[in-house]
Amino acid sequence: MNKLKLLIGALVVTTLPLVPVHAQKISDLAAETEEPAAPAEQPEVTQIGDWGVICDPAGNGSCAMTQLGKDPQGSPAIEFVVRKVDEESAEIEGVKIAAVADIITPLGVLLEFGLRLKIDEGEERGAPFRICQQHGCLVREPLSTDVISSLKRGNTAKVTVAAEGAGPIDIDISLRGFTKAFDSL
Repeated sequence: MNKLKLLIGALVVTTLPLVPVHAQKISDLAAETEEPAAPAEQPEVTQIGDWGVICDPAGNGSCAMTQLGKDPQGSPAIEFVVRKVDEESAEIEGVKIAAVADIITPLGVLLEFGLRLKIDEGEERGAPFRICQQHGCLVREPLSTDVISSLKRGNTAKVTVAAEGAGPIDIDISLRGFTKAFDSL
């Protein structure tokens, strides 16, 4: 269980807003050595079905649900994270948005292929990669209320990415516990 908490905690860090890192000055480093920093509080992970629900340890109410998707050989291949949108009136081009999905893949994916999502036997949807950094490549997509409803009714979401030299790779995400996890956010 400790490995899971550490892995989930590390994954939460990768999904934080992407902010440029600035070099520290030597004087800043000296100030840090004079007074030890307080240990960072670990986020609490609640398992709901096949989803982990992680909440900010500062208690500000921000939570996300996450699941690691495995490739056909059983190795972790993606992290699928869902966060509710705060505003009731969030819309994009007239479509009501209920949440945002962050899907993080390892480096080496073919960016022009993008990422595809298919819920059970429904329509396949595509999304472009936003950015790649040292932790992997990110797709950040708004999820409409219709997509959330499909995820709640579904059994499996299939995420497809293409890897250089390997072609398309299908990664199954279990939707067991999705409704309860989403409603807990």
